[in-house]
Amino acid sequence: MDQGQELETFNNSNSYAGTYSDISGHRYRQRDEHGLARLGKKQVLKRRFGFLSLFGFSCTILVTWETVLALFQQAFQNGGPVGLAYGFIIAWLSTFSVYMVIAEMASLAPTAGGQYFWVSMLAPRKYKRFASYITGWLTSIAWVAVLATGSIYVGTIIQGLIILNYPDYESQKWQGTLLCWLVIAVAVFVNTVVSGLLPIIEGIILVFHVLGFVAVLILLVYLAPHGSVATVFQTSLNEGGWPTQGLSYCVGFIGNVATFVGGWNLA
Repeated sequence: MDQGQELETFNNSNSYAGTYSDISGHRYRQRDEHGLARLGKKQVLKRRFGFLSLFGFSCTILVTWETVLALFQQAFQNGGPVGLAYGFIIAWLSTFSVYMVIAEMASLAPTAGGQYFWVSMLAPRKYKRFASYITGWLTSIAWVAVLATGSIYVGTIIQGLIILNYPDYESQKWQGTLLCWLVIAVAVFVNTVVSGLLPIIEGIILVFHVLGFVAVLILLVYLAPHGSVATVFQTSLNEGGWPTQGLSYCVGFIGNVATFVGGWNLA
C-alpha cells in the first residue's frame, strides 16, 4: 500500500472520518494524527500542553517586556528616544511580516521539524537535501546560542540584584559564571526530572509574566519622571561616539530586534 492509499484509508476510517476542519477543537490528539497523516507521518509524541499552558510557554519564551528592561540602555544610548520608538515599530513590522509566512507554513505542514522540513518541501529537488541540512544545523546552533545567552543574562541579573541589595558585596566575574551554570542546571532539572509538571509551571509563569508587566508599568507611569512628546519622538543620542547618527541608529537597533528574539526561538 503506497502513501496515497494509506492516507485515503486513514481519512475514510471510522475513528477519523471527516475533513480536518470537521474535527472538534478538544480532540487534540486525533487532530494531530490527522494533520500528520496528511504529511505521511505518524503521531509518536504525547500531548501534555493545553491551550493555557501553551500560551504560557509562548509568553515565557517571548520575554517581551523583560527583554526591553534588560536591553533598554543599548538602544537608548545609540539612537536615543527616537531610535527606541521608531526602531521598535520597524522591528515589530519586520517580525510580523516574517511570521505571516511562518504561520502559513505551519498551517500547511504542522510538524515539529519546522524550518528544515519546510525548506525540504519548497527547495528545488537538486538542493533539497543540502538546504534542509544547513537549515537544521543553523536552527540547532541558534538554540544552543540562545540558551547560553539567556543563562548569562539571568545569571548576571541575579548578581546585579545582589549588588543592589548588599552594598558590601564585591562582585567577581567567576561568580556570575557560576550563577549562569546554576540557571542551566535548573533548566535541565525542570525539563528532565519534573518534565511532567511543565504545563503547570508554564501556567504559573504566565501569571507572573502578566502581573509583573502590570506592576512595572504602574511604577513607571506614577513614579518615573515624565518627558514631553517632543523629547520622545524628536531626540536623538549618540553616546557611543559613532561617526554618524545613522550608524548609531543601526547599532542601537540591535536592542530593538532583541526584544523579539523570543519570537524567532518560538519558530
